[in-house]
Amino acid sequence: MVKNLSFIADDGRLTCITGAVGSGKSTFLRTLMGFQPITEGFVSVDGELLTVQSAPSFRRMMCYLPQDIHLLRHQLYQPEAQPAEPDEYLVWNSQLPSATEIPKTQPLSPEEIFQLASKTIHEATNKSIVVADEPASHLSPELAPQMLELLQQQATQGKCVLIASRHPQLIANAHRVIDLNQFQL
Repeated sequence: MVKNLSFIADDGRLTCITGAVGSGKSTFLRTLMGFQPITEGFVSVDGELLTVQSAPSFRRMMCYLPQDIHLLRHQLYQPEAQPAEPDEYLVWNSQLPSATEIPKTQPLSPEEIFQLASKTIHEATNKSIVVADEPASHLSPELAPQMLELLQQQATQGKCVLIASRHPQLIANAHRVIDLNQFQL
């Protein structure tokens, strides 16, 4: 559990939250986005207090790259609609899939993961905050510097970029590093 942590993530800067596996990096990001309850203290965005009521409006300001980014694969590949059986067509319509089993998809390659992250960020031009959970964890060593460059470009555009990462290159190039190991109970 993280205790006694206070910081400001500035616009135009890349802030990196780091720490050991299980130190609470992902939980911390989820708390900042209003998905996890705040048990002590507070979180504010631009001076406005994060509450259950304000969390949805704050999230509209954010572009989020989850650690399990493959869950966003639909942004790269539209799933094929299964053809409906004749009796389903009468009840539903031809757009809904039939009751047949949906085939499992192949894992995304590191290149596809980078492409998905890049597409997600570039489509979020109206978002002032970029939150990325372990953005280089599923990338090849050749693609990690490109991810760093993509995140730095967002900061250069004046966005607040907040990442959780244990990747040495991301940590070394962040404007501010917050090590959760220093704030553990």
